[in-house]
Order: sequence, then structure tokens, then C-alpha cells
Amino acid sequence: MPHPPELRLTAKGWRWQRTGHPWIYRDDLTAPPALPGGELVRVLDHQGRFLGQAFYSAKSRIALRFLTYPEEAVDRGFWEARLKQAIAYRDRVVAGADACRLIYGEADGFPGLIVDNYAGHLVFQVLHPGLERHLPEIIDLLKTNLSPSSITLRNDVEVRSLEGLPLEVATVWGELPPLVEVREGGVHLLVDVKGGQKTGLFLDQRENRIAAAAYAQGEALDCFSYQGGFALHLARHCRKVTMVESSAPALTRAQENAYLNGLDNLEPVKENVFAFLKQAAAAGKRFDLIVLDPPAFAKSRRDRESAVKGYHEINRRAFQLLNPGGVLITCSCSYNLSEPEFLEIVRRAAAEAHRQARLIERRGASRDHPALLSLPESLYLKCFILEVM
Repeated sequence: MPHPPELRLTAKGWRWQRTGHPWIYRDDLTAPPALPGGELVRVLDHQGRFLGQAFYSAKSRIALRFLTYPEEAVDRGFWEARLKQAIAYRDRVVAGADACRLIYGEADGFPGLIVDNYAGHLVFQVLHPGLERHLPEIIDLLKTNLSPSSITLRNDVEVRSLEGLPLEVATVWGELPPLVEVREGGVHLLVDVKGGQKTGLFLDQRENRIAAAAYAQGEALDCFSYQGGFALHLARHCRKVTMVESSAPALTRAQENAYLNGLDNLEPVKENVFAFLKQAAAAGKRFDLIVLDPPAFAKSRRDRESAVKGYHEINRRAFQLLNPGGVLITCSCSYNLSEPEFLEIVRRAAAEAHRQARLIERRGASRDHPALLSLPESLYLKCFILEVM
């Protein structure tokens, strides 16, 4: 078997690699190699010492993604061992649900690969040419180890373009129904695997949605409701839940989910959340529980200033709208805003709303989304549960 190509890091790149971060940027290579991309390469430091094996990208600013630090054969047995570890971990931590993240990129030893399981229907997002080359083998291993009902590629995310990979959505194995019904705690949800956000559902919020039910009371407001994930869990214990969402198709699916669960106390409102909160405050509306689960306001560092303003505005309005003893569940999925920064935004929002609040829970992504300590980009989701005193 031929020896993999070798790439050498600069002294600066070596110092960065010693922090444990699994990515190496193009500026930290001594010279860009004449490789098409997707190759497994041996990585050497600036003095020629072996550091590990990584997948190479010819297009992205991230030139290398480490796969293994010892020198070992990357063959079927290598992938099967990692896959079995990933499956065993989900068997331990996922309970009361049949939809979860099965493979989460670097945190499971599959850099650039996401696999979600929706009641036996597997959905792939392949984000790197290195994993693209090994995809047939990994699909075959999943068929052998899990016997899935179907396998669908949701390769329609923009990051693939940055890697020079084509965009596509296709079912490559089995039969995928138009909607997949999944169970999440005491709630059932209909998932559009091919057309929904991400791979069909925001699985990283699963445990937070289930946890929200413990605080459900009176009249609740679910902002950025999407297909009603939080709202459905709340509605089983609340008198009424208002769902605010700007997407008409998402609200339609939320109403279908309400019907599926036999719930008739959800009110859909198609409206911009910022406008709704402002109008509700002016009208003197009050709620006993409010959920804020917006999309990422800070997708890059350039967005930070506007993101801070946006998060501050919706949290200030939410505090104004809460009854004494009311609960705020507020989230941020912006990696470019740290947890301490987000907590400070929420603190200032409470102060400006003249509300005293206590922090009950600090939560993150569901346990099927483990964060790699050396990859802070995977520590993105923040969820605070607060009570107005």
C-alpha cells in the first residue's frame, strides 16, 4: 500500500496544533501541496516529526482535519470500530426518543460527517471531501450494523460549496416516506427529512424541549416556534400556548403536529417575533412562560454587534411580558457569542425591564451532540432557564 503524502506545518502551525485543536488552517502549512483534496495525509511538524494523519482540503481555509494521531491503517475495521463506539454511546444517553444524532463529526472521530437517525431513517450530511471518499464504506457499515429503513443525503448545506463539493438531496437506500413520525418524550413529531431545516428537526434542542415541560404553567408563548417543538411539550401542561413563527409552512407543520398529539390549545401566529413582542408589550399582554429559541444571530464575528442588539431586544421584551413567578427559557446557537457574554446580555435585559430574575438551569445541546473540548466551535448552544421573582 503506498505511503500517504506528507505535509509539513510551520512553527506557528505546530504551536497551534499543540493546543489540541483538530483543524489546521492553510496559512499554517509550509507549502500548499499539489493534491486535488480529500486525501489522507501524514502531518509533520516544522522539524519533520510525525504528528498524526489528517484529511486534506484543497479548497477550504481549513486545510487539514485530523483523523488519528497514531499512525494506523484507515480501513474498514478502523471505521467500524468508531461507528460501534458512536452507536454504543447513543444507546447509553438517548432515552424516551427514537430520533437522535448518531454521528457528530470530530466528537465521534468522523471529521466532516453528520448522521441523524429518525426512527430508523438515517440522514447524512457530508461536509468534507475526505469523508466523501469513504462514504460508500460507511454507508455499508451502517446498513450492516443498524439495518436502517432508508438512507438519505442532505448534502445541500453551503459549507459543501466551500469544499468544492456539489449540492444534492437524494435517498440512496430504502424507501423514505414524505413525513417520518418520531417520538420525543411524550410528544410525537412529523419530520420532513428532505425539506426541513438542518436534517429535518433541531435535534440539539431535544432534551431542552423535554425539560421545558417541567416549568409549563398557565399561558405560554413560544417564539421562533418553527414546527412547534417546544410548544407541543408545553401545551400538554398549559392552558394555552401561542406559537409565533414567520414561516407559514413551518406553522402549518406545527398545527399538524398539534393534531397528531390531540392538542387543541395552541394558537399559531405568523409574525416577525420582534414585531410581535413589541406589540404584545404595548398591549399589556402577560405570559407565565416564554421560550426564545431564535436562529443564530451571529453567524460570523462580523455579526456580533447586531447579534448582541437582537438578543438584548427579545430578552428585554420577554422579561416585560412575564408575570411574577413566570419562567423564561432563552437560547442562543451563535458560536461567536460565548456563554458568559450571552448571560451578561440576559442580565442587562432583565435589569432594563426592571425585573429581578434567578437562574434555575444552564443547559446546552442534547447529550447525543457531545462537544469536543479541543474544538470550541462545537460548544455553540446555550440555554438558560430563569424565573422572575
